[in-house]
Amino acid sequence: MANRDGVRVDLDGILLQLEAQGFDEVRVEFVPDDGGGAAAVADVVRQAVDTANDVANEALPDSIWGSLLTASLAGFSVRLGSMDSQEALETWLEAFGGRVRAGGLSGELRATETVRLPAWDSPDPMMTAYIALGALSALGRAGAAGWAERAVRWAAEAGGDAYVGSSGMSQLDATGEVAAHLASALHVASSGAVLYADARASRAAMAEVGSDGQAIYQTHDVSASLVVQADRARAAILAEADYADYAFVAPTPHRAYGWDARTRALPPLREEIPAYALRMHADLWSRFVPDVHCMQLLTDEHLDRVTDLSGWTVTHVTAERTLVEAPDLAAWLGPGGPGHSVLDQARADFGQALVPADGVR
Repeated sequence: MANRDGVRVDLDGILLQLEAQGFDEVRVEFVPDDGGGAAAVADVVRQAVDTANDVANEALPDSIWGSLLTASLAGFSVRLGSMDSQEALETWLEAFGGRVRAGGLSGELRATETVRLPAWDSPDPMMTAYIALGALSALGRAGAAGWAERAVRWAAEAGGDAYVGSSGMSQLDATGEVAAHLASALHVASSGAVLYADARASRAAMAEVGSDGQAIYQTHDVSASLVVQADRARAAILAEADYADYAFVAPTPHRAYGWDARTRALPPLREEIPAYALRMHADLWSRFVPDVHCMQLLTDEHLDRVTDLSGWTVTHVTAERTLVEAPDLAAWLGPGGPGHSVLDQARADFGQALVPADGVR
């Protein structure tokens, strides 16, 4: 292991990982000797990535590029791709090390230990809660840490091993500090996910959030019906009721990577509302709903637009948030979703709370 003025570079380990990745890309991490969680350290590491990209590509144009910086369990991890030679890799590593040294840091630069997530996905619909939290930047560091604690508490009920993910990277987290690691990922990369799954992936729970604050909570349990799993979706919504602008529940086939996944859920989204609108128009959902669902968390502004909720189960959760549920969840969560008459009546009940089609074009 080379030691250059306090930055120890495990080049052999990085090359082995690069070989294991088919010489296509490799994730390297900087593990500071001290202060790994400090905001100032993250800023220096981010600057070091930019410096290394500039230096390496000035010396060897279009030879290597570092991207997708996030927090790892031990420090900070960056993806190195588009490299065409070991010389380019070594040039990048040297420039990165020089910048972190200039920032007053010492530590180890090595390959990141990553894993593939267990095969917990299912072709059958999985219960999914979609929750709008507002932009993570508005939550602040304390707000992001609070979300991480609640998300881990909710997902951990599935049992099994814990995995933390961000920026396309997943790590098995057996440290007992899962919430802290998830919060670090949110701080560095503005997105993150936690998954708990048993060894055979017969039961799992995943919570993830993007920089826009659109979060997804998804459960998979081969031993429980969707109606039973709706309790877990409700628990996720209630845990976030003080922070959410809107939430809805829908059974979604396969893993949901974002709110666009609603297009695969039942019942079908209104034809005049494209799925991308849910992501592109996040500012609307504190006032309007894209469509009716078996379970929704509404603001007072939603309620002012609703026509009639006499046929729904209505629970006032906080001073400004109300949970509205269909009285017969089984009718909504069956294989074909609710019948046309049920859906038509539900849309009539919600009336002007449904977002106008011309509002999302």
